[in-house]
Amino acid sequence: MAGTARLMLILLVAGTLTASGTYAQTTDGPAADAVAEPVPEFLKTLPRPPDRPASLYAPAPPLAPPPPDLERPYFQPDPLLDPPVLGEIGWFGRVDIGILKPHLVNELSLPVPVPITSAPGIPLGVPPSVQASPGQNFFTPPMSIAPRSVTVGVDASHLNWTVSPRFEVGYRLPSGFGGISLAYRFLAAQGSDAVIGADGPAVLSSRLDINTADLNWSSREYTPWGRFWDLRVRLGVRYVSVYFDSQANEPFAEAAAGSTLYNQRTTNSFVGLGAAGAVEVGRKLNFWGLRASGLLDFAEPFGRVRQGYFYSSTTSANGAPHSAETHISSSMTAPIVTTQLGLDWQPPAYPTFRLFAGWQFEYWWDVGRELPFSTLGYFFINGIVLRGEWNF
Repeated sequence: MAGTARLMLILLVAGTLTASGTYAQTTDGPAADAVAEPVPEFLKTLPRPPDRPASLYAPAPPLAPPPPDLERPYFQPDPLLDPPVLGEIGWFGRVDIGILKPHLVNELSLPVPVPITSAPGIPLGVPPSVQASPGQNFFTPPMSIAPRSVTVGVDASHLNWTVSPRFEVGYRLPSGFGGISLAYRFLAAQGSDAVIGADGPAVLSSRLDINTADLNWSSREYTPWGRFWDLRVRLGVRYVSVYFDSQANEPFAEAAAGSTLYNQRTTNSFVGLGAAGAVEVGRKLNFWGLRASGLLDFAEPFGRVRQGYFYSSTTSANGAPHSAETHISSSMTAPIVTTQLGLDWQPPAYPTFRLFAGWQFEYWWDVGRELPFSTLGYFFINGIVLRGEWNF
């Protein structure tokens, strides 16, 4: 009995000391262990539950991943986004030489009023049988008599082959951002034909002038259909200036004996600005470093069409030669489609160079259309194009 009471007293004292240490740790934290009373050696052999909850004193974990460092610079080279096969980062240039044959369709036709001149006695456009009443102004025809008009319309002659260069310079950005480029192109062509006019042999001549400027963003090449294919997309704006004219000339004596018209001329100009885009697809042929490539380019500038109609006659009401003209204008969109198909070659010893040779066709709609007057003028161009690219 005395032994049992002694064992219960020892267990009671041990439980009291354990509870006191746990309370001190819970109240004062981990720092209380350093100042707690030493534990007797015999109590260290007894089972002790784990020190819980110790996580209350640990720092709280972050609720989300740390934000990205937005202060780092952009447009830095990236080995994954800028592989060498897609071209070096930096400046690039491109020169196209087109050996082209333009075909002009000129269906411009419009009546040109005969001018009222100060002919003595009877104004131009009034039959001689019409007599002036007292007080009538001879410089103005009677209201019942309308001034005559001459319909001016000249077909286009055949245009000669011409050389049309295009220059492009740009900068390729790192990190797969593509490239920015500026391009300029011009074309000038003319031609003449010997034809039979209203009064006999005549000379028909035409000319065509084109100027374009592009500001483009182009994507990097990538291969959506496999390692032998590559694709490039280009987007931007295009400025267009187009001028063409046609005129017919007859000998003065032959015209005087017939229709009296020895010169007729029509002019057309279009100036516009609009969106432009292109898609270029290439397929490596896996021999001699050749690649088959095709290009589809589309633009639709919006601008102003201005037309002029002119004629010169050998005689008038007072027997002297005279000339007349009229002008019209309106706003119009002029779609442009250009296609190229050919082969390019990249020398193995000079991977930053590429040469291209192929065929080009382009069609220009509505550059000579005036809807209120139903006039129409357009042209298309085809021929050979040669290109040299550097670091492109």
